[in-house]
Amino acid sequence: MAPRALLPLRHRTPFLYTSRRTLSMTPRMLIKEDADRSPEQVEKAKQDQLKEQKQGEGRWREDLASHGESNIAADKEKVHDHEDHIEKLQHETKKKGESGDI
Repeated sequence: MAPRALLPLRHRTPFLYTSRRTLSMTPRMLIKEDADRSPEQVEKAKQDQLKEQKQGEGRWREDLASHGESNIAADKEKVHDHEDHIEKLQHETKKKGESGDI
């Protein structure tokens, strides 16, 4: 077979210049549990929540939620009066700032 350089252009096989990509993984963004609770505290809260659900009084408990779960719940919250809602959030933030929670 003749070397490529001697073949006419129409008989040459196309050679594509492709860049090589290295195998890499992006870090997975998981909902992290950031509260500092002992296993006993978690179990007690779980049992309290189960008891409330059996009595038909189940509710969302912000104190048991992780940061991610709280953010998701806030995103799904239905707000009808935006002005009132913003004022309420600002008032809560002010109270937390004055108490040193922020």
